[in-house]
Order: sequence, then structure tokens, then C-alpha cells
Amino acid sequence: MSYRTKAILLAVVLVLVGTAAAVAVTRGMQRGTGVAASVNGDVIYASDLEREVAAIARQYNIDLNSEDGRKQRAEINKIVLDQVIEQRLILQEARRQGAAATDQQLDQTINDIKANFPTAAEFQMALTQRGLTEADLRSRLRTNLTVQNLAAKVSTATVSEAEVLKQFQANRAQYDKPEQVHVRHILLKSEAEARFALARLNRGEKFEDLASQLSKDPGTKDQGGDLGFVGKGQLVPEFERAAFALQRVGEISPVVKTQYGYHIIRLVERKAAQPGTLAQVRDQIRRELLSKKQEADFQAWVKQLKAKAKITRSQSRELERK
Repeated sequence: MSYRTKAILLAVVLVLVGTAAAVAVTRGMQRGTGVAASVNGDVIYASDLEREVAAIARQYNIDLNSEDGRKQRAEINKIVLDQVIEQRLILQEARRQGAAATDQQLDQTINDIKANFPTAAEFQMALTQRGLTEADLRSRLRTNLTVQNLAAKVSTATVSEAEVLKQFQANRAQYDKPEQVHVRHILLKSEAEARFALARLNRGEKFEDLASQLSKDPGTKDQGGDLGFVGKGQLVPEFERAAFALQRVGEISPVVKTQYGYHIIRLVERKAAQPGTLAQVRDQIRRELLSKKQEADFQAWVKQLKAKAKITRSQSRELERK
């Protein structure tokens, strides 16, 4: 179980449209499946598009066999096919320009993702919940990194110090460091178990030892219940209120009930909110602004690429059927 928001990481894991499909459509060449489209002579197979449509339906909890699902199928198919065509064009150009992702890039990205999950089991769970294997993820990331490499080559954008300063002054609050608490916790299934553990803590037993022995949170148990520093909005509300109510280092909360069970929380350290300085966030702002410029340049370049490409779509209605 994880209490932290992993939006960026899960966004990577959840890559389905476009980057996923661009890889998936290269499969099935020996199966004799119908052709959905071709891009400069490169074939896109209907069966692979169907697999991607099904994956997206799972992600957004769409039942394609329901009345609403059947109504949405044609629209989803069109979106997926458009994305696949665009990505196929991009990958063709990436190969031509030598912008393909390297194994070193891919390995580093995979390792970075894994490092941000408390346990290997949680990482695997995140994949399994979305019908992915680690091999699937590697394929998707290879495509994603290739696109990033190409985008960097296509754009000549730069960011000036004046632009960085303007962004900082216009959005100061965005770069402030919010209040944070460093906490440990013990998660138990029943209130009775939690109250017994709290009594043991009050008798002087070490919090870390009890967390390792008793906690049902596999993500923090082996670290003595350590959740690290967390800010507001990263935890379920009941847990957050109890954690931020602790004032003294070493203070232990009463038993706290959440959807996950019953918690006991111990404050390790507090960090007061601090205003961000330009020196602290200059590089971050520069990266953000450069990314926006590169994205705009890249989209304009893709539009030109599509205008020059030879793209044919099947007239078959197969993809729109139930």
C-alpha cells in the first residue's frame, strides 16, 4: 500500500495511447490480420489497434459491450488510430535522424521509476493493475524516450534569464515550499490491535521495532514505518489531519481510522513552509519553459510531417463493430 501521490510515475506507467500503440502495431505481421492504415508504406494492423482500444477502455473503466460503450467505441477507435499514425510518422523520422532511445537511457528510466516505489511488489502491482508487464513498459518507454530525443533535435528553442525571472515573479506562490512533516506509522487491521500496540508504545517500546513487527503496510514495514516527508494533499484526509496535528518531535497520535485500517502515527520532524528563492528554482523554471517551447515547436513540425506523408486508411468498418 502506498500513501504518496505518484502522479508523474503512474503517468509513465499508464502510457497507452500513442507511445504504446506505436510499439504494439509492429506486432502481428504473421497473423494475417486486417489492415487499419498504412503510413509511408508501413502497415498498421487492426488487431493491434483493437488491443490498444481495449487497454484504454480498461484504464477508464469503459465497458465496450454496454450501450454507452458501443457508442464510444467508434470515437475511441478514431482517436487511437490518429495517435498511432502520428506516432508511426515520428518513429520513422526518429530512425532516419538517429534519435532512437539507447539501452542506457531506457535502463536509467526504468531504474528511476522503480526507485520511487517503496517495494518491488508495489511496482509490479501498478503494472499488473493496468494489464502491463515489465517488457510492455520497456517497449512503451523506448518509444517515449525516442520521441523525446527527436523533439530535442527538432527544436532550437532557448530560454533567457529574463524569461525565467518573469515566470518566477508572476508565479511566486507556485515555487514556495509548503509545510511538511516526516512521520512513521503502524497500520493494523482492527481497532483492538491498534489500541494494544499503542499501549505497548506508551510502555516504552520502540516505534520502529513495533512497526517492523506488526504493521500491515508492506511499503513501509521494513523501514520501521517510515513515510518520509509528506505535504498536505499527499495523504488520505484522516491520516493527514492526524499527522499535521502532531507538534512535538516524538509525539504519537491516538489511533486513527482510515479506509486502509487503523494507524498509529509518530512525528519525526517538521519543516515549516518556506518561500522559494529564484536560486533554488531557476533550473526548474528553465526546464519547464524550455519544455513548453520544445513541445510547441515539435507539434508544428509534426503537422508539417503529416502533410508530406503518404497516409491511407482502410475503408472497412471492422474497427467500429462491437
